[in-house]
Amino acid sequence: METTTKWLPELAGLSWAGLSPDDRLAGVRLLHDALGISSAGAAADGVGPALSALSDLSPGTVPAPWTRLHLSPASAALALSALIHAWDFDDTHDDAVVHTASVALPAALAAGIHSGRSGGAILDGFVTGVHVLSRLSLAAGPRRGVVRTAGLGAPAAAAAAARTLGLTADRLGHAMALALPAAGSPHSRQVVEDSAVNKRLQPGLAAQAGVTAAYLAAAGVDGPAGWVEGGYGLLAHGAGAEGAGDPAAVLLAPGWEGARLSLKPYPACRYTHAAITAAGEAAAELPATSAITTVDVHVPDGPAYALVSRPFARRGRPVIDAQFSIPWLVAARLVTGRVDLTTIAGDTLLDRAVEDFAARVAVHQDRRSTTAMAPATVVLHTAHGRVEATAPMTGSPEHPLTAEALAAKTAACARVGGRDPDTTVTAITSLVEALPGLAPADTAAALAALGAGAA
Repeated sequence: METTTKWLPELAGLSWAGLSPDDRLAGVRLLHDALGISSAGAAADGVGPALSALSDLSPGTVPAPWTRLHLSPASAALALSALIHAWDFDDTHDDAVVHTASVALPAALAAGIHSGRSGGAILDGFVTGVHVLSRLSLAAGPRRGVVRTAGLGAPAAAAAAARTLGLTADRLGHAMALALPAAGSPHSRQVVEDSAVNKRLQPGLAAQAGVTAAYLAAAGVDGPAGWVEGGYGLLAHGAGAEGAGDPAAVLLAPGWEGARLSLKPYPACRYTHAAITAAGEAAAELPATSAITTVDVHVPDGPAYALVSRPFARRGRPVIDAQFSIPWLVAARLVTGRVDLTTIAGDTLLDRAVEDFAARVAVHQDRRSTTAMAPATVVLHTAHGRVEATAPMTGSPEHPLTAEALAAKTAACARVGGRDPDTTVTAITSLVEALPGLAPADTAAALAALGAGAA
């Protein structure tokens, strides 16, 4: 248990104020991104009924932004997580393969508002949850059947809530330990195989469990000491992402993992992004995309890309089918000229022309790569020859979204959510700027203001 003993004091001391200026800027961008995406969340398939169920099940005092709902802390965490993850448009740690804000931010906000903590305390919990989820995933590595955001989200949410509540290192550890039964399900990937819309809820269910665990720990309930390194702990079966080395070294490495997050330019599985970008770059070399006869896409081998590389078919809910299909997304980019939230939230989703074009897109897993998110090559074939382009994973720290692109993303989300784009961007900016200095009495009102005028 030596690693756990060393790690917990570090986590209990993580703070927004302690981040470097560059790391705080990354945190600000992450907050903007998550809150902007959440403005469209209620319009996503399945989210509305989930919010209605939570309203009936557990009314409370914690506001769910962009709605008029006030819920219990655990249910508020689930609701906000669902709003953030509703379109699979949220941040990604490309190496850890997790969405962090959909777990860390809801847990920190729910605990902070319910318990009357300051905006600074909420941000401390936020940076802790982001860091814990990323490091646990890097240390654990891929596991068969596990979507790591859902599988490791509960202990990360527990850490976020516990840090917001100001628990000691010992009690923070018990919070994470108490979340162990909600962690590591080998069945969480079934939603992807079946294109099931409840994928949107899985991070929220983890956040819900984590918030509950934090309050149990705050009340003095203890969890198992071996939750990390014990025989049945999170790292029990051999761990470490490829090339990461010793899991203990991964957990204890210096730096804040939030600085390594990618913000998505497209509302789709991250493994599809390089192909979408490459398709757009190749198409720009043609006078008309109607001249394209067939398309070849070259991506890395391995199971991570397998689900998005298979021929497109309607397997479950159309939105999930589209978001996890390189053939469909490349076809949408070539047929409509764009891939943004309106692509999957509007008429394009059921456009027969896009679906027919997808049948002409062949994906080849013939690239070797040592990184999780590698470049993709798209080859467009015409009657007169071929055009080829290779693109990296845009949105990464190495190829970040510009401030203008992030603002445009937020504005598009606002439109899909039925909101005024300018008002939405201004409201989010105001909340993010004010949050570090918000007094406990003002945090709930500031969050509720994002839902002003909501249906």
